[in-house]
Amino acid sequence: MHSTISEASIIGLVTLILGKLMIEVFIREKSKKKNITNGVYFSFFMTGFILHFLIEMLGFNCWYCNKTCADNLCNFK
Repeated sequence: MHSTISEASIIGLVTLILGKLMIEVFIREKSKKKNITNGVYFSFFMTGFILHFLIEMLGFNCWYCNKTCADNLCNFK
C-alpha cells in the first residue's frame, strides 16, 4: 500500500508538471492577462494521483502487464 501511494504521488507530480507546461505554452502565450489559480494545479496533481491509485487498486496495471508480457513472449519464440 505504501509503494502504491508513493507511485501515485510521483505520477501526480508528473501530471502536475506536464499540465503546468501545457498551460505555459498554450494558454499564457495567447493571452498574457489570464491568471491561473492554484486550484488548477492542485487538480492536475489529484487527477494523476487518483487515476494511478484507482488503476492499481482495480488491477488494470497488473492485467495489462501480464497480457503484454504474454504476447511479447509468444512473439519471441
